[in-house]
Amino acid sequence: MEIVYKTLGELTPYENNPRHNDNAVEYVKNSIERFGFKVPMVIDKNNVIVAGHTRYKAALELDMAKVPCVVADDLTDDEIRAFRLADNKVAEFAE
Repeated sequence: MEIVYKTLGELTPYENNPRHNDNAVEYVKNSIERFGFKVPMVIDKNNVIVAGHTRYKAALELDMAKVPCVVADDLTDDEIRAFRLADNKVAEFAE
């Protein structure tokens, strides 16, 4: 897995993101400030966010120059869609 650094301007939020995550942004922002950006965002080959929308919003508020990303260019478009669903669904099982 290779981590690349992208400017926020290079990234595009996924327009159909099912999560409404605005309430979590402050917590993620605090975590990034305290511990650093420890979990890279996942993006597709076109720089569209696959996973990490809350981190993206937090990074915007922190006025970060660049963020770590993993480019999921080994996945097909169908696999990207399935990954988005799985990534969002798994969180629902946590307590």
